[in-house]
Amino acid sequence: MSDYPGSVYSPRTKENRSGVSYDSTKKSVIFAEDISKDDAEIVAIETELGANPKGAYANVAARLVALAPESIFDKFLDIVGWYSTDNLGITKDNDGMFDAYGPEVMLMAGSASGNTVDARGNGNYIKIAETGKTLSVDFQITSISSITSNTVYLGFLNGWSEPPGDTADFVGFFIKNGSIYGHCGDGSNKTETDTTVDLATGSQRTRLRFVFIPGTNCKFYVNDVLKATITTTLPDTEDMFPVVCIETLEDASKELYLGRILIQKEY
Repeated sequence: MSDYPGSVYSPRTKENRSGVSYDSTKKSVIFAEDISKDDAEIVAIETELGANPKGAYANVAARLVALAPESIFDKFLDIVGWYSTDNLGITKDNDGMFDAYGPEVMLMAGSASGNTVDARGNGNYIKIAETGKTLSVDFQITSISSITSNTVYLGFLNGWSEPPGDTADFVGFFIKNGSIYGHCGDGSNKTETDTTVDLATGSQRTRLRFVFIPGTNCKFYVNDVLKATITTTLPDTEDMFPVVCIETLEDASKELYLGRILIQKEY
């Protein structure tokens, strides 16, 4: 059994039989020096490549393809910034607020239990969730005033439930009293998985990213670390739009600040 790619090959020392000396003119005779030369070449190649050159990929060829330069036209890319609210549908209960500041946006749920402030795209991203084609969406939380008695919703939705219902066609994050969950609903049922990560209050830059392969699974990352995977009750609708929402569950307002949303999808 080979040592590589788990570790670099360590060949044993080889010697000619007693009385036999290396003679390069003898083309039909194999000497210890011939095999040792091959051993040295193998060790040199493995040392240059390093242990496990395929990394997390299926093979080295797949890793090289992934490292190849990409054009911005190779994938669908979009950035949702907060310089304008013209293309957003915004709903605010009572004294709720939604203020865009360019690099970030502030959502403040009103001061009565059950109050929400909700923003979503006015229209769907058409065929954003096609079967087998990876959709990656990255949210950034830059501040939250409280991690008690509130729920935050960050994801992609089909339909107009407000806030997104448990079983709505939704993929993304539910943050309940500061605890971050990956959440998928298919319109009839839902699956929710605890990432085991809790938010802190105050200024921060917490990155929440989901990587959704419709029909296969959805992976949930917190600050680039994989924390949960869901394979059931995946939304099966192709047309969806982003939604951000905070709901207070007591008679007190709650503030959430978000940075830009980054959307990337395979063609």
